[in-house]
Amino acid sequence: MNNLLNKFKKPGPKRILALDGGGIRGVLTIGMLERLETVLRKQHNNPDLLLCDYFDLIGGTSTGSILATGLALGMTATELRDHYFSLGGVIFGKKKNIFNYIANGEKFDYRPLTTALKNVFGDVRLGDQEKLKTGLCIVTKRLDTSSTWPFINHPESKYYNDNADLPLWQLVRASAAAPTYFLPVDLNIGNNEFGTFIDGGVSMSNNPSFLLLMVATLRGYPFHWKAGADNLLMVSLGTGFQDPKANADDLKQKSLLGWASAIPNYLLLDANYYNQLIMQILSNSPTAKEIDSEVGNLQYDTVHGKHMLSYLRYDLVFENDYLHSLGFHFSKEIVDALKSMDSPKYIKELYEIGLRAGNIQIKPIHFPSNFKLNNNSHSENQKLRFDAGKKPKVNFENYTKNPIPVGAVQIDEAFEVETMEGIMQGKPGDYLMKGPKNELYVCDEKIFLETYTKMK
Repeated sequence: MNNLLNKFKKPGPKRILALDGGGIRGVLTIGMLERLETVLRKQHNNPDLLLCDYFDLIGGTSTGSILATGLALGMTATELRDHYFSLGGVIFGKKKNIFNYIANGEKFDYRPLTTALKNVFGDVRLGDQEKLKTGLCIVTKRLDTSSTWPFINHPESKYYNDNADLPLWQLVRASAAAPTYFLPVDLNIGNNEFGTFIDGGVSMSNNPSFLLLMVATLRGYPFHWKAGADNLLMVSLGTGFQDPKANADDLKQKSLLGWASAIPNYLLLDANYYNQLIMQILSNSPTAKEIDSEVGNLQYDTVHGKHMLSYLRYDLVFENDYLHSLGFHFSKEIVDALKSMDSPKYIKELYEIGLRAGNIQIKPIHFPSNFKLNNNSHSENQKLRFDAGKKPKVNFENYTKNPIPVGAVQIDEAFEVETMEGIMQGKPGDYLMKGPKNELYVCDEKIFLETYTKMK
């Protein structure tokens, strides 16, 4: 078994890094990645720790795929920053004239981007089990079948033999082929079949968190990692988003061309909204934010009382009050320019915004010790256990139990209750209990009669 496959199959908790798309705003993510590196290096007392050492799977969409591939090859966040600073102006430097843009649907010449990716990633292929230090997922969209494609480097993947020889630069170029910005890419996907691929952000996976969760856990994919808040940790980094609020009168006056340019952003906002909604329902998340005023932050919402993973989401809004809180005082014109995905003019400012936001948002307490590398405390098979009928080898101290008022009602038929710990089953005659924090649970009839006294 090679080192990479051994990493995938090694028992114990797994860690996933998900990186959003966002064009040139990916440099903002790099600022957050530098903070993430610093936190993890201090936790492990290792100044040379790489993110590819810590994370077992790194995936990204569009600009996120560029970052994910660089990290999977063993680059530091600082190395990625240097590449972006030197290449941003080249990739998004010269726009095509309006006639070419309308005729061919390409705002920028794809050749500088292709050359830049070749220079950074060389001839490394998806199946290189030596140069790729960890799991990699490059998210693309196959245009001719309208399906989202996650290209992964697991050697037991169903399509690994067909995709292993594809150059990383070509896959990343496909993932970053945003319609109207760059031309689509044709890829040989095996058996002399070619598919036409565009930016993976033209899907529900511009924020690839949920897709990476499926890749990590579903039976159709090869990883088969065990779900659970103590088993899976996902860190998800955004590229900033715009405040969706708009003036109603302005919307009424919007032209056909105005609507055409605005609709993709609405769809992107919706995709990110539902990814965040789903991930917060499925996870234990100390960074959970309020989704909206109706559903809140979903802290007490789960699927059958269980969490599939621990989830950390870091992102920021391009809004003056928030930027002021980071110490920036930009004009409205500059804030509008920062929102752009294709303007390299303020690339250094974007990096500083990401770095300052990361310093505030990314906290050491977010990374539990059970996800620490080489954690030898208690694995799943070594978990501390107390068995009924055996005297525990611990020193008990004496306490009195304060009387806590609870609610109770006897149910005369079989029933079940959804709790944070899972579904509890009740028999006819058992009691439905309501705790001091309005939590519901089941109490066996015999235990209830022996334990509880009705209050006067």
